[in-house]
Amino acid sequence: MQFIMTIFGWPLGFVMLGCYMLTGNNYALAIALFTVVTKLALLPLSIKQQKEQAKMAIFQPKLQNIQKKYGNNKERYNEEIQKLYTEEGYNPMSGCLPSLIQFPILFGVIDVVYKPIYHILRVSNSVIDEMVAIAEAAGHVFERGSYYTQINLLSIVKENPEIFSSIDSEIVGKILDFDMNLFGLDMGVVPEFTLMYEGGFNWYLLIPILCGVFQLIQTIFMQKSNPSNQQAGGMNIMLYMMPLMSVYIGFIVPAAAGFYWTLSAVAQLIQAVFFHFFYNPKKMAAAMEAEMEAEKEAKRQKRIEAREKLKELQREKNEKYAKSEDPSQKELNRKKLAEARKRDAEKYGEKYVDVTDEDLK
Repeated sequence: MQFIMTIFGWPLGFVMLGCYMLTGNNYALAIALFTVVTKLALLPLSIKQQKEQAKMAIFQPKLQNIQKKYGNNKERYNEEIQKLYTEEGYNPMSGCLPSLIQFPILFGVIDVVYKPIYHILRVSNSVIDEMVAIAEAAGHVFERGSYYTQINLLSIVKENPEIFSSIDSEIVGKILDFDMNLFGLDMGVVPEFTLMYEGGFNWYLLIPILCGVFQLIQTIFMQKSNPSNQQAGGMNIMLYMMPLMSVYIGFIVPAAAGFYWTLSAVAQLIQAVFFHFFYNPKKMAAAMEAEMEAEKEAKRQKRIEAREKLKELQREKNEKYAKSEDPSQKELNRKKLAEARKRDAEKYGEKYVDVTDEDLK
């Protein structure tokens, strides 16, 4: 996991650095811009995934029908499923590809947001580890392997820069100048569950609360707009647990991390609304089904045309053969056919009809 985050975090770190410079070296605003940029970059993959989900909705009734008919016969069931996919030209694995691509990119995004000292200030990991050791020696506690180490370290340097006298003054100076404020709020502070903070209203409360609220709105909207997401029982409970978990996480991580998750929830909600109007699952499924039927009809017409063409070629071949046939043989065939007709006419009391050249083709 850490390896994937590092690999994808390295190029995305330059994107974050660009966002930081564009926003006047303001970390909070850089996070906002970075969230927008990464969401837009992943949008084509999200659209593809939305289309694949709509296509799967078309196949679901057909799959259920096969399950009812051949559910007890595993071999026949697999044969019918494969036959359905072949006839419809559908690859069930194609819907997984967008998700598989998005996951490592998202891990890279997390690595960038939670490691500002490395990705934005460009301080080496060895120096960061040395600074963490100094902070721990001074009584500060770091959870090993935590994603929030560098954000916590930023706050410690700003509060007690004197304990880092052994570190290059230029590095310490860059950290001290690093702007983590948003509307007067220090994004390095961990929100506390209290109404008052430093003699005034605790505005940090808004970050975890808003994160939970937007997660809840997003969940409800996606449930209502896409019937395929409506699941019963425990699955619904798990979906609605996410907003509660977001609130909880917002109170145990620095405000910068909670701010990122809040913006991500807002961006996800905007994307869900966009999909609802422009890539509505019901409309997409109906359009895809009509398109698939049109393709099937086009293929059927091509088969009919191919058969007709084959008949025409065979007819031309027969005519060519008839014209090139030996006259004596042709007369012999005429006599044989005439005799056969006479016998049938006498037997069934029908009128005899002379043999023509057309009959010999």
